[in-house]
Amino acid sequence: MYFLSVHVDGDCSLSKSTENNESKIIISNIYNIVNGTNSMIGYSIGSSINDIYRKDFNTIRFSKGKYADMFAGTKTGHNIMKSIIETGGIPMYPFIAYNGGESYFIMHFEKLSMMQNIDLIEKNNKIKYYDYITVKSGDGIMDISRQLNREISLLNLTATEKKVIQEAFNNGYLDWPRTTNLDDIAKKFSISKPTALFHIRNAERKILSGLISK
Repeated sequence: MYFLSVHVDGDCSLSKSTENNESKIIISNIYNIVNGTNSMIGYSIGSSINDIYRKDFNTIRFSKGKYADMFAGTKTGHNIMKSIIETGGIPMYPFIAYNGGESYFIMHFEKLSMMQNIDLIEKNNKIKYYDYITVKSGDGIMDISRQLNREISLLNLTATEKKVIQEAFNNGYLDWPRTTNLDDIAKKFSISKPTALFHIRNAERKILSGLISK
């Protein structure tokens, strides 16, 4: 089997709403109804649902939350779901829209069908890049699921929190014994030590809250 990740420049209301900001749109589920129309449910992090969503939605309902706004409805697609179905692909959710683009994750049994899927997507969309790996066992599927869930766990982090916690992790601040200190991290980002610690603690809390229930 093959796990395909495809990243396209977005031209629909969902991806447009993430341009030039830190917001993300998470598509929890989507399926093709008929004639290029998709039914979907998802949520928005970091931006308010607004009229831009109505550009290509036929029907839509909103529900605002403390951290994310949910939406569900039907919208005109750009043939990506149709191409997945036609080539026998299996969508791996979530799909993610951010920074004006969209990321899709798809499983294929054969390399030929995967390449056909890429060709069909490219007919109606501008592919920024794509990548794929071979999956040989259930362990591979489990690793992919962990990776996708890890992406979701990081979505609540601000850009600064993500950079600071990545720096702390990569350079051994979270190791025992530590191989770097708070001074080094603070200097890296030209911030104070309390501010660096604040971002690290916030990032740790957000990541752990996605793994541990109270």
